[in-house]
Amino acid sequence: MISQPLDSNGKPMSLTPSRIALARTVDATISSSTKITLNAYTTIIRVYAKTQDIYMKWGTDDATAANFDEVIPSGQVCDFVVPKDSNGNLHSAVNFIEASAGATLICIEK
Repeated sequence: MISQPLDSNGKPMSLTPSRIALARTVDATISSSTKITLNAYTTIIRVYAKTQDIYMKWGTDDATAANFDEVIPSGQVCDFVVPKDSNGNLHSAVNFIEASAGATLICIEK
């Protein structure tokens, strides 16, 4: 087993898989729910909310301010393991919508 790298305080560092991105999405027009169909091999997504907070919803249902699973704060990068659906399969899609006008989404699949 390969041990996980440690930071200067001796704490394990958070890492994403050591492979190139399977897909990349950059969207500056997410005023309505934007669905991304994930690559069949995607196990982790890295999401960056460039200018405004963004709501995220796993699956094919639209993301809304009242129906979301995660919030990506403005200026933050968040890594998410793709969860399994009710049938035990990895979710095949994820939806995003801006919390405020002018949000830019960057989503990288790994």
